[in-house]
Amino acid sequence: MRHKSTYWIVGLMLFALFFGAANLIYPALLGIYSGKNLWQSILGFIITGVTLPLLGVVAVAYSGKNDIESITQPASKAYARFFAIALYLSIGPFFAIPRTGATSYSVGIAPIFGNGLAIKIIYGLFFFGLSYILAIRPSKIADRIGKYLTPTLLIILAILIIASFVSPAGHLGQAVNASASVSDSFHDLPFVAGLIQGYGTMDALAALAFAILVIDAAKGYGAKTPKAIAQLTLKSGIIAAVLLAAIYIFIARIGATSQSLFTFANGAFQLNGKPIDGGNVLSQSAAYYMGTIGQAILAMAIFLACLTTSTGLITACAEYFHKTFPKLSHVTWATLFTFIATVFYFGGLSELIKWSLPILYLLYPLTMVIIILVFLKPFIAESPLVYKTTIAFTAIPALYDAMSTLAGQTQLFTIPQPISHFFTNVVPLGSYNMGYISFALLGFIISFILYKVLPQKS
Repeated sequence: MRHKSTYWIVGLMLFALFFGAANLIYPALLGIYSGKNLWQSILGFIITGVTLPLLGVVAVAYSGKNDIESITQPASKAYARFFAIALYLSIGPFFAIPRTGATSYSVGIAPIFGNGLAIKIIYGLFFFGLSYILAIRPSKIADRIGKYLTPTLLIILAILIIASFVSPAGHLGQAVNASASVSDSFHDLPFVAGLIQGYGTMDALAALAFAILVIDAAKGYGAKTPKAIAQLTLKSGIIAAVLLAAIYIFIARIGATSQSLFTFANGAFQLNGKPIDGGNVLSQSAAYYMGTIGQAILAMAIFLACLTTSTGLITACAEYFHKTFPKLSHVTWATLFTFIATVFYFGGLSELIKWSLPILYLLYPLTMVIIILVFLKPFIAESPLVYKTTIAFTAIPALYDAMSTLAGQTQLFTIPQPISHFFTNVVPLGSYNMGYISFALLGFIISFILYKVLPQKS
């Protein structure tokens, strides 16, 4: 019988992989806009920000495979390659890596030194330069930072959480829609808004990349068969999921009781005349509960959290692309990705979150479908027909949601009214940006019937 401490060791490892500073900014912002609708919003957030990543890791372990491409290949080698590249670029240089710099700047630097361009340039070059050095010259520095980082950050958060109960900045505030978008409808559709905000953690996408680390750890603790590995991963994953969910709930509550720390104007909570992000909520809460010293300690802890995450993502993305396109060296890929991330960092945290939404509308449904199909292996035997049809059906409304969101953000093009009407008024759940659910079910049912009826190749 496996010792219970094994589950805790692997569970805490998985928690550390998922737990980064970016995982704090979403529940903080969700909380301040949700107010009294907090519980509905956070429930939706936990489904997509905790449950789905857990299922992603377990799915890879259950499949007996060890990377993103291999679990997606039943659809086709070309699609598996496309999906893996899109996923790595999303959790890498286009969104997640620049977000590490933007988050640490928003929490630690801007409150002290302001938002001047010169300060932003100096910090960006320092942060991403250090990330790059650590990524191309692996050393024990990042490991040592990581070893002490998580406990330090958790202690700081615990102080904030306890203080928010003992002497809260205010009561649960009024729910407010952050914008007209469904993803920001914390007053009108708090559960749906929470679901979509959970996409922003990108943890379900990252889960498919992290899974191999957890599988290797499970094997190291004696799990030999795919079933044993999946069981250990599931039990350990539940520990990580409970910890993540608890932190999300408490951080969201801090946000929900912190409305008094900001002004409200033009439909948005503001600080110094500008709309706030989750980093501002954390920073101002730390200053309120722990003073300037507490704010500085939080800033340092989040800086280290972002640094280790940035370094790890640069390394992982460079490794994948070097393996896939070996003509360019690992260092060349790392250099390219660091440069792209640095450029995108200058857009700012709010802009990075905003522009990531169309990509998440496309990738999250495709990721969810892959995870579910893996668990249906006993019934469909990784049938290419089922994979291709289900994915193709899912991609149609997912692509519409991505393009319609992009159209609204850029104003460069418009979606024809009949198409918009169909996807928002005819397709079930389409008005909530979740039309992919009915399309995926339809695609699966059709392909499953054909799979059972048509003769299969041996």
